Amino acid sequence: MSDPAIKQDASGDVDISLVMPDRLAMIWDDAERYLRKSCKRSGGRTTTQDIFYQCLNNESSIWIVFDTGNMHIVGCMITQIVTYPSGKRMLNVDHVSGSKMDSWIDRGLEVLEKWAKDNECNGMEGVGRKGFWHWVKSRKWKKTAILVEYNFEDVT
Repeated sequence: MSDPAIKQDASGDVDISLVMPDRLAMIWDDAERYLRKSCKRSGGRTTTQDIFYQCLNNESSIWIVFDTGNMHIVGCMITQIVTYPSGKRMLNVDHVSGSKMDSWIDRGLEVLEKWAKDNECNGMEGVGRKGFWHWVKSRKWKKTAILVEYNFEDVT
């Protein structure tokens, strides 16, 4: 996506696209740059390599956010559909990362919501850092739990 032949001024407009597994290698370097930060915050739960293989194996989906003026990737989102034993299907938003998120997060959530509905999900869910609440609270999301953890220091 950062091909020098596409050298244009950034328009400020963004678009969002689902990347199929066979196209993952084309965008991975740019997407991974944003995902590193998100993975670092995961407390050792996931790595960018884990995400790469989950997307490659179609276990997760990667969405890129790109500037329509210069085609540069400015963010990405990782999702996966989870079907619970009760039959409830939810689109789990695992990672959201990028630059100037205030300019695209609303559009990104709209795209994910439409895709979730098109795929017969009952809703969307995610675990995120405290600041993510700022973007979803006006969209009828509810805080239903908190995540707490205790890491043992002496485990080998």
